[in-house]
Amino acid sequence: MDLNSLIIPGFVLSIGFVMMFYVLNKNKKHINNQDLEKERAHTDKYQTELLGGEYSYINKWMKNAPIDAFTSSSITYTGLDRAKDVGKDLLKSAMTLGTVKFRTVETPSFVVLSEGKMHYLSTDVEGDLKEHLIFNSERLNQATVTLDATKGNENAASKAKEILATKYFFTFDIDGQKSTIEVHDRLAFNNDVTSLFGSSYSKNLTRNQIVGEQFYAKISALYPNLKAKS
Repeated sequence: MDLNSLIIPGFVLSIGFVMMFYVLNKNKKHINNQDLEKERAHTDKYQTELLGGEYSYINKWMKNAPIDAFTSSSITYTGLDRAKDVGKDLLKSAMTLGTVKFRTVETPSFVVLSEGKMHYLSTDVEGDLKEHLIFNSERLNQATVTLDATKGNENAASKAKEILATKYFFTFDIDGQKSTIEVHDRLAFNNDVTSLFGSSYSKNLTRNQIVGEQFYAKISALYPNLKAKS
C-alpha cells in the first residue's frame, strides 16, 4: 500500500480530532460562563435579530405572517431509514455504472408558531423551501408529545448535556396515519466552521438556545396536552 495513501487520511483524521476537542473545550467554557436567566430577558430581541438576519428566509416563507416563536426540527429518521436510503443510493449509483454517486442528505427544517398554528418548513439540498405543512388548533389539541428518551438517561448533574438539543416528539394521527415531527429546544448552529474561531461563537450558542426553547414553552402553554412528561 502506498504510504501517501495513508498519510492524507491520517492527517484528515487528526485534524478532525483536534477540531472535536477544540469545540468541546469551547462549549465547556461557554456553559460555565453563560447566565441563561439573564439572557432570557433578551429572547424577543434575539429572535428579531435572527429573523432579520441569517433566518430572514423564514419570514419570506411565512409570507410575513406573525412569528411568535420558531426553532429547528426534523422528521424522525431511524437507523432503518438510513439503511434504506443507503441501499437506494447504492442501487441508483449502480444503475449509472458508477459514473454518478448518489447520497441522500438530511436537510434542515424548522417549526414556526404563528397565531396558534404550527408550521413545519422543510428545505431541499439547495436550501430552498420544499414543504410547508400547517397544523391548526384541532390537530394540535389531538396531538401527543414525548420527550427524547435518551435525555432521561443522562446524568442530570452533568452540565455537558446543556449543549445537546432536547427533542420533543410531536405525534399526529391524521386519518389513521401517525406522523412524528422532532421539535428541538434550540436552533441548529447555522454558521460555517470558520465561525468556531470567532469571538461571537458563545453568544450565538446562547442566542440559538434561548430563542429555540421559547417555541416549546409557548406552544405547550397554548396546548396543555403538549406538555411532555419527563
